Parts: sequence; structure tokens; C-alpha cells
Amino acid sequence: MVAEKSKNGWLTLIIVTLSVFTIVIDKTFLNVAIYTLIKDLGTTIQTIQAIIAIYSLVMASLMLFGGKLQEVFGRKKTFLMGASIYGAGTIVAALSINSTMLLLGWSILEGVGAALMMPATTSIISGTYGGEKRAFALGIISSMASGAGTIGPIIGGFLTTYYSWRYAFALELVIIIAILLFSKEIDVFPPVIKWREIDVLGAVNSSVGIFLLVVGVLLLNSPSSWNTAILSIIIGIILLIIFYFTQKRRIEGNKMPLLDITLFKDHSFTLGNISRMIMNFTIGGVTFIIPVFLQGVIGTNPLVTGLTLIPMSIGIFTMSFTAGKVSTRMQPRYILSIGFLASLAGSIYLSLIFSPFTTVMDMIPGVLFLGIGMGIVFPHSANIIFAAARQDQQPDASGILNTGINLGSSLGTAVLGVILILGSFGTLGGGSMYDLPASDSYGTNNHGWFEKVNAANIPTIKETGVTEDHQKANAMKDAFNVVTLMLIIGLISSLLIPIKPTKHEEHCVTTHI
Repeated sequence: MVAEKSKNGWLTLIIVTLSVFTIVIDKTFLNVAIYTLIKDLGTTIQTIQAIIAIYSLVMASLMLFGGKLQEVFGRKKTFLMGASIYGAGTIVAALSINSTMLLLGWSILEGVGAALMMPATTSIISGTYGGEKRAFALGIISSMASGAGTIGPIIGGFLTTYYSWRYAFALELVIIIAILLFSKEIDVFPPVIKWREIDVLGAVNSSVGIFLLVVGVLLLNSPSSWNTAILSIIIGIILLIIFYFTQKRRIEGNKMPLLDITLFKDHSFTLGNISRMIMNFTIGGVTFIIPVFLQGVIGTNPLVTGLTLIPMSIGIFTMSFTAGKVSTRMQPRYILSIGFLASLAGSIYLSLIFSPFTTVMDMIPGVLFLGIGMGIVFPHSANIIFAAARQDQQPDASGILNTGINLGSSLGTAVLGVILILGSFGTLGGGSMYDLPASDSYGTNNHGWFEKVNAANIPTIKETGVTEDHQKANAMKDAFNVVTLMLIIGLISSLLIPIKPTKHEEHCVTTHI
């Protein structure tokens, strides 16, 4: 699929980057506004948590379908449809008078809009730029996405504390309007299939399968729902297996599949996606468990919690700028392995330093090295994935990439969350938020509230002298041991990526010939 015109200027990158920034920041900024949302909307903490979870679930379950719609409507049109739906969602969310409105506006409308926009962003970039420009552009998008995830709590905490959480949605609306106004600069990619050619049954299987898989993993957070969780995971996996074989059968029968699974025959594509998903598992889990520890043990407020994660953003953003030139001179497998080694150093360091007396400054080196590794892996893995796909396969490649990103982040949050719950963090959300003093708006007494909740529910192991904070520190060590294990798997996967001539090597051969 070829664009009707090719400007190759950087305005397209700016527009797409703004959309990615908005979508990713939307995942995190409400996490620091839970108490205010409960009070303003007259709801419960369980409802707010469900609303936050459903947003990610809608994105993950619809991402493949959103990727396929690009081939029906074209990349640009699908992107703008998503932006329009997303913008409508921000209006409903900002004006919410109850939890139902927030669920409709934020979780559903914005979730659907994001599921249409995200696959289109990467495929628009891969179709607009090539070579070093593509690697640079993908690096900027990756760094912006990861950076937005860490500064989201800072923006949300600031706006909620000094103004209102509604201003965060208003800010997103302004960005969406700007995107729509400047959208004429985006190249036009014509559609290549008709609506009737879409595999509707495959869309249902993939969406429901992914939804049940993620829900099942999230349900593992509560031991009382483990039977339901296991059943949900099993059904989800079965539906995804059925989806795989029905797609294979459609391809063999010369019918249009929802997803071109032949992409996975390319080892570079498959291993690139595994590497990316593992690193998203890491960032999704780490940006969840570190704030929990900071607020539940150290007693920091949400603003300080967000600032603690800034070194990760710096590492990601800084290393992303190396993507363009390094990718032309060095084998992708070695680039990714260096990234995984850097993140491994950060994970191992953090697994060793956690104790009830750990300070924010103690954590900075580990957080920084995690970010450096992510900043290396994110853009280069994306470049590997799109380089392995033909031009006509790139919408599918984009759908797979973005599904893996959301699924990896969800699994990271869920799996590491289970470890924290089993390690005595389970009642952090178990008390009523109304128990927090009215005058304490994200301020000085959060640690006291957490201690009051935990003291009532989590016993100290008096026989061994282990305090609650020691249990929590040990839980963090266990969580980072799992992160370390996942990063080792990612390192092995990266080293299995086939060796191919780099552009620098091809240039040298051509010159000598």
C-alpha cells in the first residue's frame, strides 16, 4: 500500500507523537486522583479501579481489529476516526457527574478511539519515512510513549491538587483539536480491501480471547476469585488458539484473514515482538509496583512518586536518539542485548536495595538503568518488526505490535501486582478512601492512612520479628526477581534474532564492488 503523496517532513511525526503522548498519559494520570474521583462522583474505590482497568482492556481487545480497519478505510482516515471518537470521550469524561459517565467517556469512548489511533500511528510513520528517518521517528514515538507513562502521575497530581482532574481531560481535548486541525499534513494511504472482506468471526474470537485472558490475569489479584481467573484464562487461550488456526485456514483457502499470521514465520519479526512485549511487561509492572512501595512504605505523595520515575524517562528519551545511526552499523540482536543487559543491571540493583529504610535517592540508579535499557530496546525492536514486514503487511504488523504493548503492560501490572498482594500489600486498596482526613488532599498523611489500613488487616510476624514494612520490602525483592527473570528471557530472545547485513555493511560491499 503506497501513499498518494510523500512529504516526509517532520510535521507528520509531531502530529502522531502528540496522539501517542495523549493516549499513554491517559493511562496514568487518574491513578493519583482516586480519592477526589470517589468524592466528586459519589462512588467507591472498587468502581474507580474497574473503570481504570476497563480502559486498558478495551484497547488491548480491540487493537487487532483497529489495525485491520486501516485496510478498509485507509491509515489516515482510521487515525482521524479514532481521534474524533477519542475527543468525544474526553468531553464526556470531563463533564462526568457520576461514575457511569466516566466509564462511558474515558474507558469506552477513549478506549475505542485509542484502539483505532494506536495501530495507525506506527503504520503511518513506517509508511511515511524510511531508513534512518524511520528508525529515528519510531524512536521518538517510543520514547514519548514511555515518557508519558511516567510523567502522567505528575501532571495528574498537579492538576488534581491545584485545579481539578477535569482539566486533564480538557488538556487532552485541546491536543486532539490540534491534531485534527493539522491532519491535512498527513500522507493519504488508500484502502486496499472492502468492509465485507473482514473476518468478523476472527475479530470476535481475538477480541474476546484477549479480553478474557487479561481479565483472568487481573482476577489473580484476589485469591477468592482464582477459580474464575483460571477459567477465564483457559477460555481466553482456547479462543486465541482457535483464532490462530482459523486465520491459517483462511489464508490457505485464499480468503482475507483478519491478521496475516504468516508474519510470524519471520524469526526477526517474532523475536522482535517477544522482546518488545517483555520490555513492556517490565515498564508496565515497574511503574505500578514502585509507586505502591513509595506511597505504602516510604509515605511519599503522588507528586514525589512521579518525580522518582523521571530518571527512567530521561534514560528512555536519551537513548532513543541513538536509534537512527546505531541501527545502520550494528546487528539488531546485539543492540537489543545491550538494552536488556542495561535493564538487567537496574533490576538486579533494585532487587538488592529494598528494605523498610530504602529512600528515593537509593532507587535512582536502578530506575535510571531500567530506562536506559528500555530506551535502547523500544525503538530498535519496533524497527526490526517493521523491517521484517512488507509494505502491505505493515498495518498487521502495527496491530500485532500495539496488541503486544498493551498486553505486556497489563500482564506486568497484574503479575507483579499478585506478588505484592501475596507479600502483604493486599489491603492497600482495601480500606475506605473516606477514612483519609478531608484536609489531607494528596499531602502529608498518606503514609499514616496506609499504615492504619494495613495495621488492621496484615499481621506482623511477631515470632520472627518481621514487620509489615519488612514483608513489603521482601515482596518488592520478589517482584524484581520476576522482572529479572523476564529480562533474562528477553536477552536470550534478542540473541536469537537472525543476523542480516546492516546498511553500513551493504554500503561497504557496494563500494568495493
